Amino acid sequence: MALVLLTALASGCGGGSNSAAETTTRHRLYPWLKGPTREFLIRGDDNSVQIFGREATKAEREQASRVIQAWMKARASQNWKKDCSYLSRRYIHSLVPEDAEQVTHGRIKTCPQALAYFGHEASGSYKNNLTGPIDSLRVEEGRGYAQYHGNDGHDWILNVELENGRWLVAIASPIGRSS
Repeated sequence: MALVLLTALASGCGGGSNSAAETTTRHRLYPWLKGPTREFLIRGDDNSVQIFGREATKAEREQASRVIQAWMKARASQNWKKDCSYLSRRYIHSLVPEDAEQVTHGRIKTCPQALAYFGHEASGSYKNNLTGPIDSLRVEEGRGYAQYHGNDGHDWILNVELENGRWLVAIASPIGRSS
């Protein structure tokens, strides 16, 4: 499971690229980067999420916010069945047959069972640190990154995927950003 999370972090947050855009300082990005993603730029740090794709429309961001808010509530209450209803099929496929079934030698066969089995190892803290809608949604070709300011004073990123016209969560836990 740790490998899945590390892979998601590396691929989802620009872990291996050294493009000029990613190493550009906040000062250079700020004038041309439009929209709410500007709030999440960190000087001299990896800003690949902030420049990924395009800023979503208000309607896309609102739809993703509703899903993420409901997912956070289900996750915080450890309602694994409801939690799984907000996860993308691709993520569930990596969680269940690729991880849980292998680790448990076939005993775990469903998403709710996998989340219960892996617990905090997969999801980190179950605390709902989202106080309202997400602040930014960067999207491209059916993938995206929701960004929000948590009620804990930290900024967070959440991988999302578009399925049948609906944005769904594509990772077990938000990724914390440091400033």
